Amino acid sequence: MQRGRTLSAATAAHLGRLVLDDLAPGDKLPPERTLAADLAVSRTTVREALQELERRRLVSRTPGRGTVVLPRSVEAAEMLDRMSHDPSETEHVTEFRALVEPQVAALAAIRADESDLVRLEAILASTHAGLSPAESLAQDVAFHVQVARASGNPLFVSLCELSSGWVQDVRAKSHSTSEGRRSSFEWHQRIHDAIRRHDETAAHRAMTDHLADVAHLVESKHREREHHQ
Repeated sequence: MQRGRTLSAATAAHLGRLVLDDLAPGDKLPPERTLAADLAVSRTTVREALQELERRRLVSRTPGRGTVVLPRSVEAAEMLDRMSHDPSETEHVTEFRALVEPQVAALAAIRADESDLVRLEAILASTHAGLSPAESLAQDVAFHVQVARASGNPLFVSLCELSSGWVQDVRAKSHSTSEGRRSSFEWHQRIHDAIRRHDETAAHRAMTDHLADVAHLVESKHREREHHQ
């Protein structure tokens, strides 16, 4: 239950920021099935997120017409900021990932076989500068899940897939800029190279530095937004 609420709230915050930053009043959001595929969540989660945005008067949802962006209001923007910028949640996500994912990467460096490396290379090959934030985010999730698979422990795969919902909002913020998307790709290359060399220490360090860079980008973006308010 708690995971469902967290995932729905994170999705609502991400879509709300998309509405305010990238869309204009009268623009239509993609269909639920498209959003669900792009964000790697269920249609139920997307539907709950859109209902929350409708309740906050950011969008209007009409059968047959879809989801349309409403004229902006100061109240709606303030509500979205309260949804999106919960420092404690961001800190929890950062702490969780820093404790778990570097060790998973280290195990992947020890245990990855040729098929694991091929899958990681395929994900990197599908990642390029022309991807949208949502597409880049989906590739990010796929890369980290594949690192977990390469660890050889199915419980880490399950944990990584489960936690994708918990960390989605932080990931979305880091992929919202071209700088963040480029940095993510470069760190993924370093992690992949360490795993390919079966260098346990380098893989652990590269993942640790990658997550620290994500935290820095998210914090910088938050400070910049506060400065312009």
